Amino acid sequence: MASKKLIGMGAAVLIVISVVVSLAFINGTFNYLGETRTVQDQAGREVEIPTNIEKLVAIQPGCLRLIVYMDAEDLVCGVEEVEKTPNARPYAFACPEMSELPSIGPIFGGDPELIVHQDPDIIFSTYTTADDADTLQELTGIPVVVLNFGDLNEGKQDFYDALNLLGDILQKKARAAQLINYVESLITDLDERTKNIEESEKEWIYVGGIGYRGAHGLESTECQYSPLEFINGKNSAQNLTTGHAFIDMEQLFKWEDQGTLDYILVDGGGYSMCMSDLKNETGKYGPANLEVVKNDPPRLIMVLPYNWYTHNYATIFIDAYYLGKRFFPEQFNDVEIAGSDNIFDDIYESFLGEGVYDEMSDFYFGGFHNITHNEIETFAN
Repeated sequence: MASKKLIGMGAAVLIVISVVVSLAFINGTFNYLGETRTVQDQAGREVEIPTNIEKLVAIQPGCLRLIVYMDAEDLVCGVEEVEKTPNARPYAFACPEMSELPSIGPIFGGDPELIVHQDPDIIFSTYTTADDADTLQELTGIPVVVLNFGDLNEGKQDFYDALNLLGDILQKKARAAQLINYVESLITDLDERTKNIEESEKEWIYVGGIGYRGAHGLESTECQYSPLEFINGKNSAQNLTTGHAFIDMEQLFKWEDQGTLDYILVDGGGYSMCMSDLKNETGKYGPANLEVVKNDPPRLIMVLPYNWYTHNYATIFIDAYYLGKRFFPEQFNDVEIAGSDNIFDDIYESFLGEGVYDEMSDFYFGGFHNITHNEIETFAN
């Protein structure tokens, strides 16, 4: 009889333990088993993570792009809803299978409940704060590591630190070093080709249609547009401010009168809105002046999207090489931009593992080309 009581008590204890453990898993207290270690993320937080990462999610702008750069897309177990729609993200063309993964919620951060449902070992997040990362970690019970996406100018070291942190966490340090060295080699090559060109031989260039939390028309620009920076070009908007800016169309005419505007680049992400701006423009950039300017060289040039859900780093370099070839042909005479051995696919493949220039070009209105007045005139709003 006593043994039966002991057995019954043991069973009851096991049930209680089972319930506690289940609740712990639900609340995230034991959201992974095995060895752990502590890393410091780019928000300065100490985060305990599993030693071996088998499943992950990446939220906020650019975060999934970094995962693909690190050749770790096979670890992704869910994606934000935006990843299921086609747009200016080359990594989406390189990894179309990711669009079939379960949704973890809307753009700009997903949904904690949907993230938990996919049971990742770790959450990577860009464009967030330490407090918000702590809150998400508490809500999900999953380690949250903050990455700083950086940029290719003053924030370049932040970008490199993000790659190195990912390399450490995902056991891909060699890949991080390889990509950092490759980026440095591109920056050096572009600079070496153009640093000795006389200022008088350079055209003044404005870029419109830059994405900034959505698509915009000609008024949206980047004052330190990296593709121009890398080829030591002259940006009409370079003295306005730092980073992104909005202007009005009258500013274009002022720059032209001052001799500081020769060409306009139309970013592919804002192509439709830029074309609407141009079609409604009654001055020299609009279709009404077709007869007046029909013999002039094209002054409007389509380029691939610089920014969509933050910076497209591979595309930035592709734009830079195109502009170098276009405006400084002598210095770029050995660079192939057409055919099977073109530099565009080389760059995409180095970042993404796949050459996707044709896909980007097809999706974005034929890729690099001169925008004619006839193209503006026949554009359907």
